[in-house]
Amino acid sequence: MTKDSVGFGLSILGVLVFALALSHGCDPDGGDADPCAGQACSDGNECTSDLCTNGRCSNPAVPNGAQCHADGEDSGCQDGLCLPASPSVEEGLYAFLAQQQNPATGLLEGFVSHPDLPPDFLAFLDARPSFTYDNALAALAWLARGEPDDVDHATRVLDALLALQRDDGALPDSANAVTGAPLATNTGTGNQAWAILAFLAAWEVTGQEGWLLAAERVAAFLLDPAQELANPAGFGGLRLAPGLTAASTENNLDVYAALVRLADALPTSAARLSAAEVREVGHGARIFCESQFDPVTGAMFTGTDGTGVTTFRRVVPLDTQSWSVLALGRSKWDRSYAWARREVPEGLWIIDGACAGAGPELAIDGPPFSNAFAGEVWTEGLAQMRVAARAVGDDETDARAAAVLEDLQRAAPHADGQGLVATCSEVETGFGSSYYNALAVAPTAWAAMASAGLDPFWFRAIEDDAHPAVALPTVSLTQPADLQYACTGTQPCRFTATGTSTGIVGTAHRVYLLVEPTSPAPLGRFFTQAVPAVVAADGTWIAPGQLGDEVFGVESGDGMRLVALVVEGAAPPVQLEVVTQRSVPNLVTVSGVLDARVR
Repeated sequence: MTKDSVGFGLSILGVLVFALALSHGCDPDGGDADPCAGQACSDGNECTSDLCTNGRCSNPAVPNGAQCHADGEDSGCQDGLCLPASPSVEEGLYAFLAQQQNPATGLLEGFVSHPDLPPDFLAFLDARPSFTYDNALAALAWLARGEPDDVDHATRVLDALLALQRDDGALPDSANAVTGAPLATNTGTGNQAWAILAFLAAWEVTGQEGWLLAAERVAAFLLDPAQELANPAGFGGLRLAPGLTAASTENNLDVYAALVRLADALPTSAARLSAAEVREVGHGARIFCESQFDPVTGAMFTGTDGTGVTTFRRVVPLDTQSWSVLALGRSKWDRSYAWARREVPEGLWIIDGACAGAGPELAIDGPPFSNAFAGEVWTEGLAQMRVAARAVGDDETDARAAAVLEDLQRAAPHADGQGLVATCSEVETGFGSSYYNALAVAPTAWAAMASAGLDPFWFRAIEDDAHPAVALPTVSLTQPADLQYACTGTQPCRFTATGTSTGIVGTAHRVYLLVEPTSPAPLGRFFTQAVPAVVAADGTWIAPGQLGDEVFGVESGDGMRLVALVVEGAAPPVQLEVVTQRSVPNLVTVSGVLDARVR
């Protein structure tokens, strides 16, 4: 190649280098040019990055969860979009309760209707029912959290209940959420007690005397002899409702807490009722509940049949177990909780259940409504058991129940991400009714109270050590082998009963054993054993018992019913047909009834 050809080649190379330099933004005079200078790459989206590369704009999404602002509110980025921040589980629960509150009446509509529900239930929901129980629960949940908006919601719902209160002080069981008109004339005892609990909570939070007076008016209805609510038989307590003669454990648990709390408050009110009479009825309700304790399993029975005497044992519900822990407060009722927590059929816990209608990944566990139907989890009962788990210090069940409730809130059929459905499909109660797959106020309110750490019976933090009933004594019967007592003699049969107690040693309290013959010839009355039990320093006790006498002999297999009483002062009467504070002066507590035989 000649010199001239080499020069020509270098000239061509120089042109190529110059062109290449320009294509990369290099200043041929030696400076660097910014290819993105003047580029408008912003897309106005807080959830994307505004980038320019080699003169080209791009807007990739920022990491999910980055803060942004939607409609002026703090929000979060998700896949390049600024979405309103997802509410926490608790916030969702409270949001659902607020959503169900009718803006005109203040009442909460109990369920959210949808076309997949059974026709009969859909027809029932056409009346837009709002339940006194549900409204009381929601008010308690709002008052427990106590934010200004919460107190406003609670005030509105309780104002609505005040508008429904009759001249005699009673509240209807339900009303139309839209019109505020009562749907029925029924005035169930338990519903009245829950209204008292809500009114008292409002009084404690706001200091407004009107709420205390409202509670007192409801109590006046419960205590009114004209309503004939006092059960004159068995272990007393209050009946289900005017005109009904059965007594319910669940109802009397509510009544106990409501009336004792009201009695504590009455000295500061105008006092239509005396604190003493209110407290007496409250403690009478407690003694009835204690009589429904099963010494064998630890379960709390549902209450009595229509006689007001005979315990109804065929169906055992969940709520009498969880509520007894909260209302009665003493360690004796940890056994009721433990029974409910055992796997069916020995208890009431469904292990590895399925949420019908949801994906297979939604595996849940929890309780049914009762032992009559153990096919599906009852959401309200699961929330109640979470409250009870926190009360007894069962952290494992507390955490598991919280996780299942969150899963149901998110993914149950017809869930909205906020409220809770009553059940995934259908839960039969065992009492002729069912719960269905509809968003509902009651389970949502119980879950909110569990999240807030509230014991609704006493309106106190669950973890507080000083339960109001903790100082009350307890007494229990120890079951003999095969539920049979060995007799010494037959005319009469003499035997020995044993048991345990708390809060008795070192006091004036005495333990007495009552024996009621039940077969072959029931006498319908208890016979007080003349000699009180001997109580050891650790609270264990031993007492002599007798069945039959010198005239009426006893044969092997004859039945009897035993109950232990704690009495302060004089012994009970020799014969008792009714075991209450009026028939047994200074009656403190009872053990629960043990059915046994002699051998």
